[in-house]
Amino acid sequence: MRHGKGDSVRKVALYAGISASYYSQIENNKRQIPKPNTLRKIAKGLRISETQIFELANLIPDELEENKSSAETPSGSRLNMMDHPLDLSGTATPLIPINDTQTKLRVPDNTEVFNKLPVRDAKEPVVAWLKVTDTNLMMLGILQNDLVVVDSAKDACQLSSEQAKLIAINLRPGKTTIRRALPVADGQVLLTTGFPTEKSVFLPRDEFETKLAGAVINLYRDIR
Repeated sequence: MRHGKGDSVRKVALYAGISASYYSQIENNKRQIPKPNTLRKIAKGLRISETQIFELANLIPDELEENKSSAETPSGSRLNMMDHPLDLSGTATPLIPINDTQTKLRVPDNTEVFNKLPVRDAKEPVVAWLKVTDTNLMMLGILQNDLVVVDSAKDACQLSSEQAKLIAINLRPGKTTIRRALPVADGQVLLTTGFPTEKSVFLPRDEFETKLAGAVINLYRDIR
């Protein structure tokens, strides 16, 4: 199917948000059938429907539903979007759940929402609110004026070649943006918005660390 579309392993893996080596192992039957969440990503990379990818994996509907309910997703790989109004005026201190943990983030009375965040300080990690100003992040599930929670702690910012991570980064002075980050060969980090027509950015790991503000751990969208 990939060859029929003229796509390379790297291109499919890029659009799927997984590493090229991991995808190659799946394609060559060197890995067990991935969990449904990973199959959905691969479907996006191959530009086929979820039904097609599950048929290729020989997953029957009952098995799919069972796996879907029990599948585990690594921390930081998805956003738990708030779908109710959040009072940031200081009159309330709501609790915001952090993905895949029992922890909840308390929004302090004096909450500040920033348009730009500083580069992370490994010695003094912080959790901060960032208001999204970009309009090209729809493929990441993020819209302009969304509020994202950014964690600069070392554990939260740890990258894995098996799973892309949403991060906040200062690619240009004076502006913090959101990208999907994935370590690739030769000590490079791939940064993408997920749009096939938008050129991805490759940064040496050292340069990436000098621009990184933190990992995106949650998102709030005001739907009023």
